[in-house]
Amino acid sequence: MCGLVGFVDSSPQGGYAPGDTVRSMAHTLVHRGPDDEGYWADDSTGLQLGFRRLAILDLSQAGHQPMTSSSGRWVICYNGEVYNFRDLRRTLDPGPDGWRGDSDTEVILAAVEAWGPHEALQRMRGMFAVALYDTRERELWLARDRMGIKPLYLAQGAGWLVFGSELRALAVHPRVGRRGSRAAAWSYLRTLYVPTPRAILEGVEKVQPGAVLRFRLGVSDAPRRSDGRFWSLPDVAASEARRPHDSPEQALEEGLELLRESVRLRLVADVPVGALLSGGVDSSLVVALMAEQADAPVRTFTVRFGDARFDEGPVAAAVADVLGTRHTEVALPGTAVGELVPELADFADEPTANPSILPTLLVCRVAREDVVVALSGDGGDELFGGYNRYRSFPRLWGAAGVLPTSVRRLAGGAMRAMARGPGAEALGGLLQRGSFGDQHSFTARLHRAASIVGGASAAEAYVESMAVGLIDPPLDPPAEGAGGIPPVLENHPGSLLARVMLADQMEYLPDDLLAKVDRASMWTSLEARVPILDHRVVEYSWRLPDAWKIRDGVAKWPLRALAARYIPASVLDRPKMGFTVPLEQWLRHDLREWVGDLLDADHIRRRGLYDVEAVVALRDRFLGGAPGLAAPIWTLAVLEDWCERRGVTF
Repeated sequence: MCGLVGFVDSSPQGGYAPGDTVRSMAHTLVHRGPDDEGYWADDSTGLQLGFRRLAILDLSQAGHQPMTSSSGRWVICYNGEVYNFRDLRRTLDPGPDGWRGDSDTEVILAAVEAWGPHEALQRMRGMFAVALYDTRERELWLARDRMGIKPLYLAQGAGWLVFGSELRALAVHPRVGRRGSRAAAWSYLRTLYVPTPRAILEGVEKVQPGAVLRFRLGVSDAPRRSDGRFWSLPDVAASEARRPHDSPEQALEEGLELLRESVRLRLVADVPVGALLSGGVDSSLVVALMAEQADAPVRTFTVRFGDARFDEGPVAAAVADVLGTRHTEVALPGTAVGELVPELADFADEPTANPSILPTLLVCRVAREDVVVALSGDGGDELFGGYNRYRSFPRLWGAAGVLPTSVRRLAGGAMRAMARGPGAEALGGLLQRGSFGDQHSFTARLHRAASIVGGASAAEAYVESMAVGLIDPPLDPPAEGAGGIPPVLENHPGSLLARVMLADQMEYLPDDLLAKVDRASMWTSLEARVPILDHRVVEYSWRLPDAWKIRDGVAKWPLRALAARYIPASVLDRPKMGFTVPLEQWLRHDLREWVGDLLDADHIRRRGLYDVEAVVALRDRFLGGAPGLAAPIWTLAVLEDWCERRGVTF
């Protein structure tokens, strides 16, 4: 796991030194690569490449990057892991001098020499962001892994191109300004994250998962760009659904072998490997498959909360005991949150308001004391139907969608008014506790249900229901053209459940959950691996019909059935909690002063983004005790804190 940077600039502004600039960019990524650094330049095109290395495979200098192929034609900077590199290596010619070492980077170069970039990427199983330069054709190739596990940012203008693993690295380059994107801010304030391809800085984009971009250099003042794909999730979802299994039992056996193989591949490392264990089905199954194949007890790590409503520690400990792991618990008291929040704007790289990033950072920091690689269970809910909304949304829309739009609009408005009423949270908590657990806000759920009921279409209803921050962000002036419905919600040929799961896999999963894990883990120089998101497991999941993912009312049935082979039902059969945090309690107590200061009128007026009166009124309502506002307040405060620390205005 590493960090890469690079740029091409045909006419550097202000006389900056390209070599010094690429080094300054790379130095911002020391946390991603504390073990080594390297640089490479092509004077004929002005291309500069920089790299920071976290040594995982072949810890010697034989794994140093940027790396040149045996023929000298190809140069690579690469962040990530290709888990099947040894299988690929057996089919490839290393060149006249043989293999120099045992790194996957060298195998990627040999694969590109043999098959070209497109086919090489298609044969790679793993997580990666790649910058690959063809010295003969003077072409730069940029690619990102299929599910968007590893980040890759890009900015381009007339005669220049800048790219890198993190936004902070691009911001060092004089071509990249510090003007914020209003459209990105609007999306972030609604959903708690900035969706691809947007980035919070104007003129910067995230490379799409599964994309491969080619730039012709040296043929004109501006790098000539062509966009392509080596893998498409919508295509997989449409094609794999036409190849179903014969029976659920047959499907389970295939799933077990795929997951077992995926875990085995992710245990390959020349450094210690452990796991992040929440006690949920997904991480428990991953740890079970690790324990099945490991030579020694697996090292596992869990975060604990003082509030029992949010604490999965006892369940994780029970799983660890059953599987015989060496288990470590990490406590996160409310007082520690005040110490972590000032760090958030640094390690998050781009604003992210998923509050579970704080305990994720803490558990990664402790895990890094014992291991360098940690497997996690991310992806199981999105692939196999684990969220409560996957059961509730089709039912609720099925009931509401038959009513005239005008009636539904009125009903949605009435539900929102009910959520704002006195005593709604307390009364609703009594009604929902049996189904959802008392760590969930009733008023927030009622707002989500109101969005579904009031939607003009199923696609719009789902998009609105996912606006868990601010449904109508208080921007002045409003962001023009910032909205939109993902095409797959309207065009994918599958069921309504399939469409919403696909939309989540394309946006919510990479831009919120995977970004959270990547940023928190890499800030501590820990490599996080996600075996459930191996692309062969993803393809397998799309061969399962809806009725096998949510079977007889049991969500995520395939993973739950497999986990039951290793872990007693008394441990597994409990209400779904999810990795949630006591956010409202934090904001009203330990972070109250932080919120009050950041959302002060004089403070936020300098940002040039908000309807100041609306933001201050929202803050005052929350501080005055109004329920259901924790997520909106947190989202605003995180953005304002990030912009203040980075010097970003709109």
